[in-house]
Formats: sequence, C-alpha cells, structure tokens
Amino acid sequence: MSLIEKNSMLEKMKRGEPVLGCQVRSRSPLIAEMLGYCGLDYVFIEGEHFVHNIETVENQIRAIQVAGAVPIVRIPSHEDGLILQVIEAGVMGVIFPHIDTKEQALHAIREVKYPPVGNRGFGDSARASKFGFLPTEQFLDYVNENVMVIGMIESREGIRNLDEILSTGIDVLRIGAKDLSLDMGYGGVVTPEVKETVKEVCRRIRDSKVILGDAGLGGLTSQEDFDELCALGCRMFTVGSDMACIKQAVVGKRKSFDAFKQTHFAEK
Repeated sequence: MSLIEKNSMLEKMKRGEPVLGCQVRSRSPLIAEMLGYCGLDYVFIEGEHFVHNIETVENQIRAIQVAGAVPIVRIPSHEDGLILQVIEAGVMGVIFPHIDTKEQALHAIREVKYPPVGNRGFGDSARASKFGFLPTEQFLDYVNENVMVIGMIESREGIRNLDEILSTGIDVLRIGAKDLSLDMGYGGVVTPEVKETVKEVCRRIRDSKVILGDAGLGGLTSQEDFDELCALGCRMFTVGSDMACIKQAVVGKRKSFDAFKQTHFAEK
C-alpha cells in the first residue's frame, strides 16, 4: 500500500478544472465521511464560524480521507500553534481568513510549508507523516507539494495589497464577498458595487500564477452563473454546508407533508 496520497483537488485546479465540495459545520465525523462518499472532491471543515476542537477535526479529517475526498479546514485565527495542530492532524489545505497583507500571507506559508519554502515546525511522528512510517525526506517534499495554503481576501486593505499578496507564492486565494461588503459599508449585502469589485479581484487573481478558489458569489444556481464564474477563473465550488442541506431537505419535506395533509383533510 502506498503511503503517498496526492492532493487530487489541487492537481485538478492546477489543470484548470473546477472542484466541488461541501462544508461540515456539525462537528460530525459520520456526516463528514458520508459527504466524502457523495463523490465530492473535497470536504471543508468550518472551524471559523462553528466550534470545533482539535480532536474532532482530526477525526473528521480521517473520515473524509477514508471516503476518498480531500479534507481542508478553515481556522479561526492565524495562531501558530493552531496551524501546526491541524496540519499535523493530516489536513490537506488550511484556509486562512482575512489575509490583508503580504506579511500575513508569508506567515501562513511559513507555518504550513517546510524549508526551503516555509519554516514549519518539524515533526515526523504525527498522523500527517503516517506516524513516522513515511520517510522524512519524502514527507517534507510531500507537504510542500500537496498541503495547500488558502488565503481569503475579505477587505479593501486586502485588495489594496493584492499584488504583493499574489507575489508570495500562496497556493490559492478565495474572496469573502459578504465580509468585503461589510468592509465597504454595505452591511453584508452583495450589492452590484460589491459584485463588480469581486469580479475585478477575480480577474487579477486569474491573471496571476495563484489559483482562484471561490468568489463568494454562488455559482451553482444556474448554468449562466457557473459559466461566468468559471470564465472569471473560479475553481472551487460548494453545495453549501451539511446543516444547510439538512435544513433545506427537512423544510421541504415538512412543506410536502403540510400539502398532503391539507389535501387529505379537505377531501374529508
């Protein structure tokens, strides 16, 4: 059995192919594993806006990999110890919220990658290195080639510093359209002005060597929207979150039940 598992999500995006994933907000390894079996490219552990502890994240990572998908996690802060723990748990991509400066992007790279790319703290016996069964020299190269640093542009400051951020060698950039809306004074609403700003940022990332992930504008509501975002360079798409999908399904079933009930009793 090969101990090397290439990051299929990253390889697809490098080839210009779109990838599809789903957020896990529920802290459930069982749901995380089930989502992986749905044929998704990646499963996105949402650790910024929903509470996850490190042990739960590790179990979710394991469950996602068992199901054949790529596990990525969004962390709530740029804290060094937190970054190291999630990557030692075996995650294949770390999403850093609020990358506003070149220095923040470089810090993210330093904490995820090994020299000569970064300055990650050395450890070769945790889950990420197959508990030491993966030879050290292979492990170091494997991390630098496969573990993604994913930054989020979510402010006017980030846009002002975008060229410098793009120059750092960061793997992927995503755009947080609603956070950007807040920063622009539109109260979290993606207005036409916000949307045009997002599109311009997309074009600038698309024309660089950095992969453009998600623009924060949807993209699966219609063929036209999907085509537009692909043309802008977006490569990461989601079907929402586990909780949103469950909510939508249950509310839909409830409405169907109410309609059935009303028809049945009306006939009486």
